[in-house]
Amino acid sequence: MEIIKSNIKKRIYFLSFFLVLVWIVIVGKLFSIQVTNNEHYRNISRKQSEYKKTLESGRGTIFDRNHKPLAINTIHYSFAAHPLQIKYKTRLAKEFAKTFNTNYQQYLKKLKSGQKFVWLERNVPKSIGNELFKKYKNNKNIIIYEKNHREYPFNELSGQLLGFTNVDNNGLSGLEKEFNSELSGTPGFQILEKDGKGKKTFRPDFNKKPAIDGSDIILTLDHEYQAILQQELYAAFEKFDADNAMGIIVDPATGEIRAVASIPLFDPNHTLDYNVSSRKNILVTDIFEPGSTFKIVAATAALEEKSVTPEDTIETEKGYIIVQTRKIHDHEVYPNLSFADVIKHSSNVGTIKVAQKLGKSELFTYILKFGFGAKTNIDFPGEVPGQLVSLKKWTDLRLAQVAMGHGITCTSLQLAMAYSAIANGGELLKPQIVKSIIKPTGKISINKKKVIRRVASENTMEIIRKLLLHTVKSGTGTKANVRGMNIAGKTGTAQKVVDGKYSKSEYIASFAGFFPAENPQLVCVVVVDNPKGPNHYGGTVSAPVVKNVFTRITNLSNTIMLTNKKNKKNKQNSNIVTTTLENEIVKKTLPRKGNQFISKVDNNSGMIKVPDFRKMSMQKALTVGQSCGLHMIIRGSGKVQKQSVSRGKIVKNGTVCIVDLSS
Repeated sequence: MEIIKSNIKKRIYFLSFFLVLVWIVIVGKLFSIQVTNNEHYRNISRKQSEYKKTLESGRGTIFDRNHKPLAINTIHYSFAAHPLQIKYKTRLAKEFAKTFNTNYQQYLKKLKSGQKFVWLERNVPKSIGNELFKKYKNNKNIIIYEKNHREYPFNELSGQLLGFTNVDNNGLSGLEKEFNSELSGTPGFQILEKDGKGKKTFRPDFNKKPAIDGSDIILTLDHEYQAILQQELYAAFEKFDADNAMGIIVDPATGEIRAVASIPLFDPNHTLDYNVSSRKNILVTDIFEPGSTFKIVAATAALEEKSVTPEDTIETEKGYIIVQTRKIHDHEVYPNLSFADVIKHSSNVGTIKVAQKLGKSELFTYILKFGFGAKTNIDFPGEVPGQLVSLKKWTDLRLAQVAMGHGITCTSLQLAMAYSAIANGGELLKPQIVKSIIKPTGKISINKKKVIRRVASENTMEIIRKLLLHTVKSGTGTKANVRGMNIAGKTGTAQKVVDGKYSKSEYIASFAGFFPAENPQLVCVVVVDNPKGPNHYGGTVSAPVVKNVFTRITNLSNTIMLTNKKNKKNKQNSNIVTTTLENEIVKKTLPRKGNQFISKVDNNSGMIKVPDFRKMSMQKALTVGQSCGLHMIIRGSGKVQKQSVSRGKIVKNGTVCIVDLSS
């Protein structure tokens, strides 16, 4: 009996010890879970019972200077399903087939696949998928993902400049890439409760951080100018069967870019349909020898350093010059020319002789002053500086070649900024493509005019402007001339370098111009790469493009002033000239009654009898209408077909008259 009692006691002690040990282990484990490793197990619990949903931030909108949206966000849906939990597979398949106008069998096959998860449709525009979204948004077996999608309303217009984004809405090229951090914004999150079956529900006591949308960007670009430049550039590209073409319009007073276009075109809505080369903005990435458009550098340097005056005679009568055994010709033989006529006729011989008189060091200095050989630092990815051989390597032949725009390369943007310096009186400006950035808080960051350096004096630049005006009126740039507009500019035709040698069949045709010459408000550079046919010159290929661009912009806008704001005396003289030109045109075009123009009814009352604009050219209709006192709005191109105010009607001075043109 004692033995039995003893055994029972031992068992009780052992069991008690075991229970105490188990209790200590449990308490230790609880202490470990609740105290020592509290955060670790808390995280495990969160993962099992909570779901962190990312709240996507809206990408900022890109606008033109007039707040016309060029890059926007639209909602796209993606539809998925849990096939094993769907009973009415055929009905669902037919609904999707009807919405997307496809065969329902492709959806039915997915739904009968036996998989736990299948995609039915992805990246569906809201306009197409909205009905399906409304019907199935609360169906737990149909999963709908909502995502912002980048869209470009004007397709190929400004395509290379704007660039594009990837599926995650991050910028991959163009302004989308350059300003990705500003446009992207900051994503937020929302914590949802998740049950054992994976169902997620919202709880107001769970954490939530709202997304912060990206900033909006206002460009210096003018959508209307952009359309005009792109249309005219494309027409020349097609007409001359060119390899590519590029153009840019700049406000010389501020450095703001109003339009920038390159051909072939690119639509960022359909990136996979285009070659990679079409996505580049070749105005900042591609370099070329500028040819005679570069002669303004030697001309500016010579005038500023007082090496020549416009009246000085330059010996050019032989039609050629020999430099280091190399014979360099003019495109035609001229008698001795004044320096002004050297520029007017784009004489190679005359330009080289002026450069020789100036010297290597001085010419090189002014090349740098004009910004060649260095990046403009525009806010755009991929810009190249061009090629400029160091002064130490300059020979007499190199001096001669560079003076006439060979042996040096630049971008179209560099050329445009150089001509802007001439147009604005001598200041080299940083090109601006972004006017302002508007943050979600409403704070606005505005880009201001940035002067890099002074290139030359205002007096020198005024002389250069006059020389370039004569070049257009009666020199190599006559095809850019428009009576009454005073366009100034310079042509350029350069042989392309192919396999290390100058080609005899491939050329770069360019024209750089600005207007009005007395008070330049717009600079336009057009470069056409490898135009085919005998008329491959800048004067016949590119100059007409600039002419058409300026003419259409003038017809479009009432803000382009044709007078000199800087000098009241010049302003008065300019007004007299303009009025005289208008009167001459009006006398030839307005219907007469005796010796009176019947468009004017009573100057004192301010009433006008509307002329018949039908069959008039755009320029003629504009001139006649404005001379009568009408506010003219031109739509289209070609001859006038319709007018909004009927002919012969008596209206007030300043009445708006819209005329529709067609070819």
